[in-house]
Amino acid sequence: MNENHAELWDLYTKDREKTGKLHRRGDPVPQGSYRLAVHVCIFNSKNQLLIQQRQPFKQGWRNMWDVSVGGSAVAGDSSTQAAEREVWEELGLKLDLSKERPFFTMNFSEGFDDFYIIEQDIDLKTLHLQQEEVRRVRWADRDEVIKMQAQGTMIPYWFLDRLFEIRGSYDRHGERIPKIKIGFAGLAHLESFLSFAEIIQSDFPGMDTDAAMQRFCDTIMFHIRQGSAVYAANGRMIIGVLLFAKEQGRICFLAVHPEYRRQKLASQMLRRMQTCLAPGQRITVETFREGDPKGSAARKFYCSLGFVPGELGMQEGYPVEEFVLDCEGIGFGRGVC
Repeated sequence: MNENHAELWDLYTKDREKTGKLHRRGDPVPQGSYRLAVHVCIFNSKNQLLIQQRQPFKQGWRNMWDVSVGGSAVAGDSSTQAAEREVWEELGLKLDLSKERPFFTMNFSEGFDDFYIIEQDIDLKTLHLQQEEVRRVRWADRDEVIKMQAQGTMIPYWFLDRLFEIRGSYDRHGERIPKIKIGFAGLAHLESFLSFAEIIQSDFPGMDTDAAMQRFCDTIMFHIRQGSAVYAANGRMIIGVLLFAKEQGRICFLAVHPEYRRQKLASQMLRRMQTCLAPGQRITVETFREGDPKGSAARKFYCSLGFVPGELGMQEGYPVEEFVLDCEGIGFGRGVC
């Protein structure tokens, strides 16, 4: 590159504020100053990553395979502008990243490196590779990328294997994508069960003491061993619990995390419970009596499934009412909302 046309970079403070000073590419970055780099990781709908091989004569990581695109922001570039420009220069691909934010930022000795994760199915034949930078490109799945890294032909980003997991676990704004699972609990779920119980204990009379929580812990362990504890989880975090008695067809406990209500989790847990019951078996549950301010949502939920009010009673000294669902001939789950 001609010295009169050397690439210039903006310099930043450690708090990522522009200093107003420019830096010439190739010169050592002054101590206490930092520059901005960007990488774009393009995935297709098959969860394959577009990777590029750097030219053998290119400075830095010669002939190595890299993620889709990477480079430095030039003076005046915002992060997204730099990412768009690098994609265009290296691949001949126009991307509009104006509404995107970096998925994550890595610090390195000279600055900040913003990583963008994009999903787009691309016909590789339509790309125009920058011959000074890029030797070739191809799609690769997670196993291929990890194998290449182990063979020493892929740049050894320490987080490379996590890119594939991140891409499927977070949305474009960096928010975790819920991955709800419904199943039967094992003892490995116990600690998360107890953490969940502390969140919802105020919704259940009689659960506000240490002794009551210990009894609840014992109850959970009993049901887990009996195979009668159903859970809903987002990842590893328990967000719903249903404990039941198989022979009696009785719901002993049912609760959903406050932040996950109105997502039909209770209905899904009831369906899973039903797989352990005899065909057409009657199901009962004790819940709040009519007029109890704590019970309007619970009563409405059970009524929506076809439960009908039954006998009045007491539970832990608290007035309750039995609700009954007669499944004979109606096919349990058909009316579940």
